[in-house]
Amino acid sequence: MSRPPSRRTLLASVTATVAVTTGGFERGSNATETPSLESGTVSPDWYECNSVVRPEPPVSTDDDALAPKPYPAPPSALSPAAVRDRSTDSSLRDETVAYVTEFERAYRQNEFLARYGATTRTFELRRTGYRTRTLGSSSNPAIMVAIRYDLRLGSQQSATDPRDQWDVHTVYYVDEHIVLRARYHGVAGDLSFEPDPRTHGELVACFG
Repeated sequence: MSRPPSRRTLLASVTATVAVTTGGFERGSNATETPSLESGTVSPDWYECNSVVRPEPPVSTDDDALAPKPYPAPPSALSPAAVRDRSTDSSLRDETVAYVTEFERAYRQNEFLARYGATTRTFELRRTGYRTRTLGSSSNPAIMVAIRYDLRLGSQQSATDPRDQWDVHTVYYVDEHIVLRARYHGVAGDLSFEPDPRTHGELVACFG
């Protein structure tokens, strides 16, 4: 007997999902209804692993092109065993910031490759700032991470004059089950947790 569809699947079957951009916020295409955030964390029932959306470019046949960058493994500090054993939040925050930075680096490089393919030549991402917020309980934590970074992209046509982007602002929500990503489009002021990836983000990783 097949497993009955989850609430998320039923919602997806009756609701057309669209990308909505409002006030500089990028809403994820797999966010059909705003989840309840009474505890601050997102229920795993709201997302299914087959709903993950992230760039997965093929390997180029051009030896001079950039190679796809693998996405990092989930932070071990968020595993149930690590949560039980840790005495402070510092290791959890530090490991999650490092994970988010590496994930964003892979996401943007793969996004660049998916768009420009064999003509890609230069990719550099340099984080210039971050903020964290711990959500949930000590036994069921989640972390919000806002990062700011500068980006340099170069293609075969612009190899001698790469394009630079400054003060790019992206916010992540990470728990032991899922990763949600939301990017601010526009000129960001102070580094904040807006857009909130729990309500305006895409599911970019799922740990089962």
